[in-house]
Amino acid sequence: MVRAADWVVFAVACAAPAAVLSALLAPLARRAALVRDFVAPARPDRLHREAVPYGGGVAILASVAAVTAAGWLLLAALPPDRAPCSWVPWEIADNLAPHVQVLKRLAVGTGLFFLLGLIDDRYPIPASRKLAFQTVIAVLVVSGFGITATAWIGVPHVAEVLSILWIVAVVNAYNMFDHADGLAAGAGVAALAALALGQMAVGEWFVPALALVTAGALAGFLVHNLPPARLFLGDAGSMPVGFVLASLAIAARYYFPEQGTSRYVVLVPLAVLAVPLFDAACVTIGRIARGRSPLVGDATSHLGHRLLARGWSPRAAAALATGAAAATGAASILLYRLSGWALLVPAGVVTAVLAILLYVRRAPAEVRP
Repeated sequence: MVRAADWVVFAVACAAPAAVLSALLAPLARRAALVRDFVAPARPDRLHREAVPYGGGVAILASVAAVTAAGWLLLAALPPDRAPCSWVPWEIADNLAPHVQVLKRLAVGTGLFFLLGLIDDRYPIPASRKLAFQTVIAVLVVSGFGITATAWIGVPHVAEVLSILWIVAVVNAYNMFDHADGLAAGAGVAALAALALGQMAVGEWFVPALALVTAGALAGFLVHNLPPARLFLGDAGSMPVGFVLASLAIAARYYFPEQGTSRYVVLVPLAVLAVPLFDAACVTIGRIARGRSPLVGDATSHLGHRLLARGWSPRAAAALATGAAAATGAASILLYRLSGWALLVPAGVVTAVLAILLYVRRAPAEVRP
Protein backbone atom coordinates (compact mmCIF):
# COMPACT_ATOMS: atom_id res chain seq x y z
CA MET A 1 0.00 0.00 0.00
CA VAL A 2 1.45 3.34 -1.08
CA ARG A 3 1.47 5.93 1.68
CA ALA A 4 0.91 9.63 0.98
CA ALA A 5 4.20 10.45 2.72
CA ASP A 6 6.07 8.19 0.32
CA TRP A 7 4.51 9.92 -2.68
CA VAL A 8 5.69 13.22 -1.20
CA VAL A 9 9.22 11.83 -0.92
CA PHE A 10 8.99 10.64 -4.52
CA ALA A 11 7.78 14.04 -5.76
CA VAL A 12 10.45 15.98 -3.86
CA ALA A 13 13.18 13.59 -4.98
CA CYS A 14 12.20 14.17 -8.62
CA ALA A 15 11.48 17.90 -8.62
CA ALA A 16 13.86 19.43 -6.07
CA PRO A 17 17.22 18.43 -7.66
CA ALA A 18 16.02 19.63 -11.08
CA ALA A 19 14.83 22.94 -9.62
CA VAL A 20 18.10 23.60 -7.81
CA LEU A 21 20.22 22.63 -10.80
CA SER A 22 18.16 24.72 -13.22
CA ALA A 23 18.28 27.75 -10.93
CA LEU A 24 22.09 27.40 -10.75
CA LEU A 25 22.57 26.81 -14.47
CA ALA A 26 20.33 29.68 -15.58
CA PRO A 27 22.83 32.47 -14.70
CA LEU A 28 25.58 30.56 -16.53
CA ALA A 29 23.33 30.22 -19.57
CA ARG A 30 22.51 33.91 -19.36
CA ARG A 31 26.18 34.86 -19.24
CA ALA A 32 27.00 32.62 -22.20
CA ALA A 33 24.10 34.07 -24.20
CA LEU A 34 25.30 37.60 -23.55
CA VAL A 35 28.84 36.71 -24.63
CA ARG A 36 27.50 35.18 -27.85
CA ASP A 37 25.02 38.04 -28.36
CA PHE A 38 22.28 35.43 -28.26
CA VAL A 39 19.54 37.80 -27.16
CA ALA A 40 15.93 38.72 -27.89
CA PRO A 41 16.08 42.28 -29.28
CA ALA A 42 13.51 44.87 -28.34
CA ARG A 43 10.93 45.09 -31.12
CA PRO A 44 7.50 46.69 -31.60
CA ASP A 45 5.82 43.26 -31.46
CA ARG A 46 7.46 42.36 -28.13
CA LEU A 47 6.77 43.60 -24.63
CA HIS A 48 10.33 44.01 -23.33
CA ARG A 49 11.97 47.38 -23.87
CA GLU A 50 15.59 46.19 -23.91
CA ALA A 51 17.42 43.12 -25.19
CA VAL A 52 17.07 40.05 -22.94
CA PRO A 53 19.29 36.97 -23.34
CA TYR A 54 17.98 33.56 -24.32
CA GLY A 55 19.30 30.43 -22.67
CA GLY A 56 16.47 29.29 -20.43
CA GLY A 57 15.89 26.26 -22.63
CA VAL A 58 19.51 25.16 -22.25
CA ALA A 59 19.33 25.37 -18.45
CA ILE A 60 16.03 23.50 -18.32
CA LEU A 61 16.92 20.71 -20.73
CA ALA A 62 20.37 20.20 -19.20
CA SER A 63 18.79 19.92 -15.76
CA VAL A 64 16.12 17.46 -16.94
CA ALA A 65 18.72 15.33 -18.72
CA ALA A 66 21.11 15.28 -15.77
CA VAL A 67 18.51 14.48 -13.11
CA THR A 68 16.76 11.87 -15.27
CA ALA A 69 20.05 10.14 -16.06
CA ALA A 70 21.11 10.17 -12.40
CA GLY A 71 17.78 8.75 -11.25
CA TRP A 72 17.80 6.09 -13.91
CA LEU A 73 21.31 4.97 -13.01
CA LEU A 74 20.32 4.86 -9.34
CA LEU A 75 17.30 2.66 -10.10
CA ALA A 76 19.39 0.34 -12.22
CA ALA A 77 22.24 0.09 -9.70
CA LEU A 78 20.47 -0.36 -6.36
CA PRO A 79 19.70 -3.96 -5.38
CA PRO A 80 16.06 -4.79 -4.58
CA ASP A 81 16.67 -4.92 -0.83
CA ARG A 82 18.01 -1.34 -0.73
CA ALA A 83 14.87 0.55 -1.74
CA PRO A 84 15.05 4.22 -0.65
CA CYS A 85 11.41 4.15 0.54
CA SER A 86 9.18 1.37 1.71
CA TRP A 87 6.68 1.54 -1.16
CA VAL A 88 9.02 1.58 -4.16
CA PRO A 89 7.82 -1.19 -6.50
CA TRP A 90 11.15 -2.73 -7.30
CA GLU A 91 9.69 -4.62 -10.20
CA ILE A 92 10.44 -1.24 -11.82
CA ALA A 93 14.07 -2.31 -11.97
CA ASP A 94 13.01 -5.44 -13.84
CA ASN A 95 11.00 -3.44 -16.39
CA LEU A 96 13.37 -0.62 -17.26
CA ALA A 97 13.88 -1.74 -20.86
CA PRO A 98 10.49 -0.61 -22.27
CA HIS A 99 10.82 2.74 -20.55
CA VAL A 100 14.32 3.19 -21.91
CA GLN A 101 12.82 3.03 -25.39
CA VAL A 102 10.27 5.71 -24.50
CA LEU A 103 13.04 7.87 -23.06
CA LYS A 104 15.03 7.54 -26.27
CA ARG A 105 12.03 8.58 -28.33
CA LEU A 106 11.36 11.55 -26.08
CA ALA A 107 15.02 12.53 -26.22
CA VAL A 108 15.09 12.46 -30.02
CA GLY A 109 11.93 14.57 -30.35
CA THR A 110 13.04 17.01 -27.66
CA GLY A 111 16.45 17.37 -29.29
CA LEU A 112 14.95 18.04 -32.72
CA PHE A 113 12.58 20.68 -31.38
CA PHE A 114 15.48 22.22 -29.44
CA LEU A 115 17.59 22.48 -32.60
CA LEU A 116 14.71 23.97 -34.56
CA GLY A 117 14.10 26.50 -31.79
CA LEU A 118 17.78 27.32 -31.52
CA ILE A 119 17.97 28.10 -35.24
CA ASP A 120 14.77 30.14 -35.06
CA ASP A 121 16.06 32.16 -32.09
CA ARG A 122 19.25 33.00 -33.99
CA TYR A 123 17.97 33.23 -37.55
CA PRO A 124 14.17 33.76 -37.45
CA ILE A 125 12.37 31.23 -39.65
CA PRO A 126 9.18 32.28 -41.47
CA ALA A 127 6.15 31.08 -39.54
CA SER A 128 4.80 28.86 -42.32
CA ARG A 129 8.16 27.18 -42.77
CA LYS A 130 8.56 26.69 -39.02
CA LEU A 131 5.13 25.06 -38.89
CA ALA A 132 6.21 22.71 -41.67
CA PHE A 133 9.37 21.74 -39.78
CA GLN A 134 7.35 21.15 -36.61
CA THR A 135 4.97 18.89 -38.51
CA VAL A 136 7.87 16.89 -39.97
CA ILE A 137 9.31 16.34 -36.49
CA ALA A 138 5.88 15.33 -35.16
CA VAL A 139 5.45 12.85 -38.02
CA LEU A 140 8.87 11.42 -37.28
CA VAL A 141 8.27 10.86 -33.57
CA VAL A 142 4.78 9.43 -34.14
CA SER A 143 5.27 7.24 -37.20
CA GLY A 144 8.96 6.54 -36.71
CA PHE A 145 9.13 6.15 -32.94
CA GLY A 146 5.59 5.17 -32.02
CA ILE A 147 4.62 8.02 -29.66
CA THR A 148 0.92 7.58 -30.40
CA ALA A 149 -2.32 8.02 -28.50
CA THR A 150 -5.07 5.43 -28.76
CA ALA A 151 -8.23 6.59 -26.90
CA TRP A 152 -10.16 3.61 -28.31
CA ILE A 153 -9.69 4.75 -31.90
CA GLY A 154 -10.07 1.64 -34.03
CA VAL A 155 -9.80 3.21 -37.49
CA PRO A 156 -6.34 2.61 -39.02
CA HIS A 157 -3.96 5.58 -38.94
CA VAL A 158 -6.50 7.96 -37.33
CA ALA A 159 -4.73 7.70 -33.98
CA GLU A 160 -1.41 8.55 -35.63
CA VAL A 161 -2.88 11.58 -37.41
CA LEU A 162 -4.50 12.85 -34.21
CA SER A 163 -1.24 12.36 -32.32
CA ILE A 164 0.66 14.40 -34.91
CA LEU A 165 -1.93 17.17 -34.76
CA TRP A 166 -1.84 17.07 -30.95
CA ILE A 167 1.93 17.47 -30.80
CA VAL A 168 1.95 20.32 -33.33
CA ALA A 169 -0.95 22.05 -31.55
CA VAL A 170 0.56 21.80 -28.07
CA VAL A 171 4.06 22.81 -29.20
CA ASN A 172 2.66 25.90 -30.91
CA ALA A 173 0.22 26.75 -28.11
CA TYR A 174 2.96 26.60 -25.49
CA ASN A 175 5.34 28.49 -27.76
CA MET A 176 2.72 31.20 -28.29
CA PHE A 177 1.98 31.36 -24.55
CA ASP A 178 5.60 32.41 -23.98
CA HIS A 179 4.71 36.02 -24.83
CA ALA A 180 5.14 37.70 -21.45
CA ASP A 181 7.45 37.20 -18.47
CA GLY A 182 6.61 34.19 -16.34
CA LEU A 183 3.47 33.06 -18.18
CA ALA A 184 4.70 29.97 -20.01
CA ALA A 185 6.99 28.81 -17.21
CA GLY A 186 4.35 29.26 -14.50
CA ALA A 187 1.59 27.58 -16.52
CA GLY A 188 4.01 24.81 -17.49
CA VAL A 189 4.87 24.05 -13.87
CA ALA A 190 1.17 23.90 -12.99
CA ALA A 191 0.31 21.65 -15.96
CA LEU A 192 3.17 19.22 -15.36
CA ALA A 193 2.43 19.03 -11.65
CA ALA A 194 -1.24 18.28 -12.35
CA LEU A 195 -0.35 15.57 -14.86
CA ALA A 196 2.06 14.03 -12.35
CA LEU A 197 -0.39 14.13 -9.42
CA GLY A 198 -3.18 12.61 -11.48
CA GLN A 199 -0.95 9.77 -12.63
CA MET A 200 0.36 9.18 -9.11
CA ALA A 201 -3.24 8.91 -7.91
CA VAL A 202 -3.71 5.82 -10.10
CA GLY A 203 -0.38 4.29 -9.12
CA GLU A 204 1.76 5.23 -12.13
CA TRP A 205 5.40 6.26 -11.68
CA PHE A 206 7.13 6.72 -15.05
CA VAL A 207 5.21 9.69 -16.47
CA PRO A 208 5.00 11.37 -13.02
CA ALA A 209 8.76 11.10 -12.59
CA LEU A 210 9.49 12.78 -15.93
CA ALA A 211 6.75 15.36 -15.42
CA LEU A 212 8.01 16.27 -11.94
CA VAL A 213 11.62 16.54 -13.09
CA THR A 214 10.56 18.86 -15.93
CA ALA A 215 8.32 20.86 -13.60
CA GLY A 216 11.20 21.27 -11.17
CA ALA A 217 13.52 22.47 -13.94
CA LEU A 218 10.89 24.97 -15.11
CA ALA A 219 10.42 26.19 -11.54
CA GLY A 220 14.16 26.79 -11.16
CA PHE A 221 14.17 28.76 -14.41
CA LEU A 222 11.08 30.70 -13.30
CA VAL A 223 13.16 32.34 -10.57
CA HIS A 224 15.01 34.14 -13.38
CA ASN A 225 11.98 34.58 -15.64
CA LEU A 226 9.61 36.32 -13.25
CA PRO A 227 8.92 39.95 -14.22
CA PRO A 228 11.16 41.69 -15.00
CA ALA A 229 12.72 38.65 -16.68
CA ARG A 230 16.50 38.34 -16.75
CA LEU A 231 16.38 35.30 -19.03
CA PHE A 232 14.00 34.05 -21.72
CA LEU A 233 12.98 30.54 -22.71
CA GLY A 234 13.27 31.33 -26.39
CA ASP A 235 11.92 28.94 -28.99
CA ALA A 236 14.78 26.61 -28.01
CA GLY A 237 13.06 26.32 -24.63
CA SER A 238 9.35 26.68 -25.31
CA MET A 239 9.15 24.23 -28.22
CA PRO A 240 10.94 21.29 -26.56
CA VAL A 241 9.05 21.86 -23.29
CA GLY A 242 5.82 21.95 -25.29
CA PHE A 243 6.84 18.68 -26.93
CA VAL A 244 7.51 17.10 -23.55
CA LEU A 245 4.08 18.22 -22.34
CA ALA A 246 2.38 16.83 -25.43
CA SER A 247 4.33 13.56 -25.40
CA LEU A 248 3.89 12.83 -21.70
CA ALA A 249 0.16 13.42 -22.11
CA ILE A 250 0.22 10.78 -24.86
CA ALA A 251 2.48 8.36 -22.98
CA ALA A 252 0.37 8.46 -19.81
CA ARG A 253 -2.18 5.76 -18.98
CA TYR A 254 -5.59 7.06 -17.94
CA TYR A 255 -8.19 4.32 -18.07
CA PHE A 256 -8.19 2.01 -15.04
CA PRO A 257 -11.62 0.34 -14.94
CA GLU A 258 -10.63 -1.67 -11.88
CA GLN A 259 -10.22 1.65 -10.06
CA GLY A 260 -13.55 2.98 -11.29
CA THR A 261 -12.31 5.49 -13.87
CA SER A 262 -14.74 6.46 -16.59
CA ARG A 263 -13.85 6.72 -20.25
CA TYR A 264 -14.05 10.50 -19.98
CA VAL A 265 -10.67 10.31 -18.26
CA VAL A 266 -9.13 10.58 -21.75
CA LEU A 267 -10.05 14.29 -21.57
CA VAL A 268 -7.36 14.79 -18.91
CA PRO A 269 -4.77 16.17 -21.39
CA LEU A 270 -7.24 18.79 -22.64
CA ALA A 271 -7.95 19.92 -19.08
CA VAL A 272 -4.26 19.93 -18.13
CA LEU A 273 -3.36 22.13 -21.12
CA ALA A 274 -6.63 24.04 -21.37
CA VAL A 275 -5.11 27.48 -20.67
CA PRO A 276 -2.41 27.66 -23.39
CA LEU A 277 -4.64 25.82 -25.89
CA PHE A 278 -7.52 28.21 -25.21
CA ASP A 279 -5.32 31.28 -25.57
CA ALA A 280 -3.89 29.95 -28.85
CA ALA A 281 -7.42 29.29 -30.14
CA CYS A 282 -8.58 32.78 -29.18
CA VAL A 283 -5.58 34.39 -30.84
CA THR A 284 -5.94 32.31 -34.02
CA ILE A 285 -9.69 32.94 -34.35
CA GLY A 286 -9.20 36.65 -33.62
CA ARG A 287 -6.53 37.08 -36.27
CA ILE A 288 -8.60 35.27 -38.90
CA ALA A 289 -11.65 37.35 -38.01
CA ARG A 290 -9.60 40.52 -38.54
CA GLY A 291 -8.41 39.29 -41.92
CA ARG A 292 -4.87 38.59 -40.75
CA SER A 293 -2.74 35.51 -41.09
CA PRO A 294 -2.97 33.38 -37.93
CA LEU A 295 0.77 32.68 -38.29
CA VAL A 296 1.88 36.33 -38.06
CA GLY A 297 2.59 37.40 -34.49
CA ASP A 298 1.67 40.68 -32.82
CA ALA A 299 1.85 42.33 -29.41
CA THR A 300 -1.89 42.77 -28.82
CA SER A 301 -3.63 39.41 -29.14
CA HIS A 302 -2.48 37.14 -26.32
CA LEU A 303 -3.68 36.95 -22.73
CA GLY A 304 -0.60 38.71 -21.34
CA HIS A 305 -0.83 41.47 -23.94
CA ARG A 306 -4.47 42.13 -23.09
CA LEU A 307 -3.93 42.08 -19.33
CA LEU A 308 -1.00 44.49 -19.48
CA ALA A 309 -2.94 46.79 -21.81
CA ARG A 310 -5.76 46.84 -19.27
CA GLY A 311 -3.41 47.94 -16.51
CA TRP A 312 -2.48 44.64 -14.87
CA SER A 313 1.03 44.39 -13.51
CA PRO A 314 3.36 41.85 -15.17
CA ARG A 315 3.48 39.76 -11.99
CA ALA A 316 -0.30 39.79 -11.67
CA ALA A 317 -0.59 38.56 -15.25
CA ALA A 318 1.86 35.73 -14.57
CA ALA A 319 0.00 34.83 -11.37
CA LEU A 320 -3.35 34.68 -13.19
CA ALA A 321 -1.94 32.41 -15.91
CA THR A 322 -0.37 30.10 -13.34
CA GLY A 323 -3.47 30.06 -11.17
CA ALA A 324 -5.74 29.34 -14.13
CA ALA A 325 -3.51 26.45 -15.24
CA ALA A 326 -3.46 25.11 -11.68
CA ALA A 327 -7.28 25.25 -11.50
CA THR A 328 -7.82 23.35 -14.77
CA GLY A 329 -5.06 20.96 -13.69
CA ALA A 330 -6.89 20.29 -10.43
CA ALA A 331 -10.05 19.62 -12.44
CA SER A 332 -8.11 17.09 -14.54
CA ILE A 333 -7.22 15.13 -11.40
CA LEU A 334 -10.91 14.86 -10.50
CA LEU A 335 -11.55 13.16 -13.84
CA TYR A 336 -9.68 10.07 -12.60
CA ARG A 337 -12.10 9.48 -9.73
CA LEU A 338 -15.50 10.83 -10.80
CA SER A 339 -18.13 9.36 -13.09
CA GLY A 340 -21.69 10.05 -14.18
CA TRP A 341 -23.18 13.39 -13.22
CA ALA A 342 -20.24 14.09 -10.91
CA LEU A 343 -18.16 14.77 -14.02
CA LEU A 344 -20.01 18.06 -14.27
CA VAL A 345 -17.80 19.32 -11.43
CA PRO A 346 -14.46 19.25 -13.31
CA ALA A 347 -16.23 20.30 -16.51
CA GLY A 348 -17.70 23.28 -14.66
CA VAL A 349 -14.31 24.23 -13.21
CA VAL A 350 -12.64 24.23 -16.63
CA THR A 351 -15.55 26.13 -18.19
CA ALA A 352 -15.50 28.74 -15.44
CA VAL A 353 -11.74 29.27 -15.74
CA LEU A 354 -11.92 29.68 -19.51
CA ALA A 355 -14.90 32.03 -19.16
CA ILE A 356 -12.89 34.19 -16.75
CA LEU A 357 -9.95 34.24 -19.15
CA LEU A 358 -12.24 35.18 -22.02
CA TYR A 359 -13.65 38.04 -19.94
CA VAL A 360 -10.32 39.46 -18.77
CA ARG A 361 -8.69 39.17 -22.18
CA ARG A 362 -11.21 41.57 -23.80
CA ALA A 363 -9.27 44.16 -25.76
CA PRO A 364 -9.44 47.65 -24.26
CA ALA A 365 -10.34 50.43 -26.66
CA GLU A 366 -6.77 51.62 -27.04
CA VAL A 367 -5.56 48.29 -28.44
CA ARG A 368 -8.53 47.41 -30.62
CA PRO A 369 -7.54 46.99 -34.27
